Amino acid sequence: MTHTIDRRGFLRGAARLGLGLAAGGLAAPYVARAAAARLRIVSNPGLENATLNALMAQQGLFERYGVDAVIVEAVGIAGPFDAIAAGHADVCMVSGYNRVLSRIGQGAPVKIVGAGMKKCALTVYARPGGIRTLADLPGRTVAVGPHLGLLHESMLQLLKEKGIDERQVKFVDKGSNDQCYHAVVDGEADACCASISHLNDRDGLVTVAGGNLWEALPRYTFQTAYASDTALKDKHESLVAAMAAYGALYEFLMSPASHDAFFEARRRAQKAFDAPSAQAIWDFNRVQKPYSKNLALDEDDIAYLQRMFIGLGSLKTRQPFAAVADMAVARAAAALP
Repeated sequence: MTHTIDRRGFLRGAARLGLGLAAGGLAAPYVARAAAARLRIVSNPGLENATLNALMAQQGLFERYGVDAVIVEAVGIAGPFDAIAAGHADVCMVSGYNRVLSRIGQGAPVKIVGAGMKKCALTVYARPGGIRTLADLPGRTVAVGPHLGLLHESMLQLLKEKGIDERQVKFVDKGSNDQCYHAVVDGEADACCASISHLNDRDGLVTVAGGNLWEALPRYTFQTAYASDTALKDKHESLVAAMAAYGALYEFLMSPASHDAFFEARRRAQKAFDAPSAQAIWDFNRVQKPYSKNLALDEDDIAYLQRMFIGLGSLKTRQPFAAVADMAVARAAAALP
């Protein structure tokens, strides 16, 4: 069972976090003492995260690495970080939350411990006939979601690195990733920044040349993993085992052998199963290899994120690597079979 909480809910009742999905407790072939402390892994309940959680359970990877874990869903983009910062969860393994560094800078007792998805699974879509390249965007309306949210900041960085004046582009908040995409379908915007999950949609949109963010922004770590300072201190072995399990999950996910298991997991996670969308995600994972078995990030990776967010105005100052990140767990996990 996966326990879902909203932001006020977890702040009111941390004790309820124990009612989650316990996976593990079996003898571990690789990490003998990993089950010494139950690990509270928090996840946003979006479709992609739900698919990964289902696939993790199907493959029995927590059992393989001896992880005694409870998975908790925290609603809202900031929900997982809020849960960890408040001491109600230990680690978030996959998060597209783009305020991690700024929240750490404000004093949150959290560290980035590695990468979730390293490559940015976003692209720019438009209706055919008008916008062919990024250079055609000035003077147009682009749907990106909230101001300085993930889609907006990703798009701003893309234009910045391509030398296009973002002041000449009209950005509009049309809500979520999917809502931004459908705003273009419905004629409410000329283009959008949205997920690659729409690549196989049959509604007439086309991708804009130069708009594949995984190609245009190769140093941009799209999703980070982060943990509380307390968990890093008190649950080191459990974190190592969990990160090894996720590394194995990502390695499997990017292999041709994952097709049937991935589709089964996505059917479990999505009420109205969308086969074209599932195929787009699976193809992207297999071809572009956006994940890595080794989840560790280096100082240059963190420095790029800091420069990016400072340049965009969402981060005030750059801090030393050790003040915002701790890769000891990821490096230890990468050394396991």
